[in-house]
Amino acid sequence: PPDNVKQVRPGWWESRRAIYYDIPARIRFALPHGKQSAQKIAASGWAEFERLGKIFNPYAPDTETARLNEVRTTGTVPVSKEMHAVLTLCRRLWKASNGAFDPTMLPVKRLWKKAENAQQIPRDRDILRALDRVGFDKVFLPPQKQAVDFQQAGIRFDFGGVAKGYAVDRVVSILKSQGVKAALVQLGGEVAAFGKNAAKSWRIGVQHPLNMNTVWGIVTAEKPLRVSTSGNYRQPLIIEGHRFYHIFSPKTGKPVSEKVLGVTTVSFGADHSSAFLDGAATAITVLGAEDGLSLARKSGFDTLILKQSENGEITETMTPGFQTHYRPKDNSD
Repeated sequence: PPDNVKQVRPGWWESRRAIYYDIPARIRFALPHGKQSAQKIAASGWAEFERLGKIFNPYAPDTETARLNEVRTTGTVPVSKEMHAVLTLCRRLWKASNGAFDPTMLPVKRLWKKAENAQQIPRDRDILRALDRVGFDKVFLPPQKQAVDFQQAGIRFDFGGVAKGYAVDRVVSILKSQGVKAALVQLGGEVAAFGKNAAKSWRIGVQHPLNMNTVWGIVTAEKPLRVSTSGNYRQPLIIEGHRFYHIFSPKTGKPVSEKVLGVTTVSFGADHSSAFLDGAATAITVLGAEDGLSLARKSGFDTLILKQSENGEITETMTPGFQTHYRPKDNSD
């Protein structure tokens, strides 16, 4: 609703909602004009979030993703500009991560969701059957064409690993196109901030991996930054009394190790999009700490990986660039 735009300090406005199945979202921006202009700008941001939801949600029947997932044959299918942009980004992530990030994992996700409903861990043969319909190498993006070419029938997309980040990127673009010089856009664990945060640094909290009501640490920066956090604290699968990660390995079709509790990826400046960082956080969760750090170094972003040791202690692994902008939470926060 338009009246949920509030002035949070002189010249700064904020609007909050829960979208995409109750994910908390907010749009906060500097604007010297009055409330009416702020309402219009916030409304344009929410409209963009809504528009993208109608493209990338694989579970609603009338979305572009759902229609692509209904394709039963091989061959070339035209796609929208947004879908082509996301598929191109997914190809880049898939290559950079040696297949650890794969947007064709929907058959595996559906199998494990069904297993949770039935409270029965999937059999190996059912996992292998699902994996037969997984693999971004079975999809081709023809050059100079806004299309996707299915090399194998039955491929099913799930863009959950990048769609939230992509939505944040698009809303940032909308705000900038309307003359906003400083803003913060957040959708769940995806945050992008640009411009000057008045006289202060931008401060972004890193979610505690085991306690949803607590911040683990703080990332601070004077310049624009983008932060993505992926963790097992969101939507764990519980089957036969066992907790499983909601992120799956494209190689095994099984949930990744619970030892990786959370991954935060960060780009300071304009080197990476939120969509890329979103997908990279998923890839690192699949790869583990050592290969995850290697991906970060190779791709030029920073990361913090929180793991659980054998005695239950939480340990931190991070890139040097992350360390310079990070500090653990203390009582003054």
